[in-house]
Amino acid sequence: MPDLSSFPITQRWPASHPDRLQLYAAPTPNGVKVSIMLEETGLAYEPHLIDISNNESKDPAFVSLNPNGRIPAIIDPAGPDGRPIALWESGAILLYLADKTGQFISTEPGQRYETLAWVFFQMSAIGCSDS
Repeated sequence: MPDLSSFPITQRWPASHPDRLQLYAAPTPNGVKVSIMLEETGLAYEPHLIDISNNESKDPAFVSLNPNGRIPAIIDPAGPDGRPIALWESGAILLYLADKTGQFISTEPGQRYETLAWVFFQMSAIGCSDS
């Protein structure tokens, strides 16, 4: 069983399933992007609602995970080197999940960079006002 105790956020929002990817988000465009990707890739995850209307994204426990104090953020207990990894910013998370699963992004450079151009476009133009 992965040990997530080194992440202070797990004290505020405990993991019931520490072996699953932990998603910290709200039902906003940026928050939903990651949950859609998780559903589409079939990765097991545990969602934690961060109530941005009550400034929970500014809570010290959340800021310990994402210093920008914005949703979404994740902890993957099965990171690339077999140890937990924390990530924030929806674009970075989407790319990480695509690479982790081998889905939705090509390893062929031309196709990969075209996909990244669209990911970066949607990051700057779609749902970019979340807290």
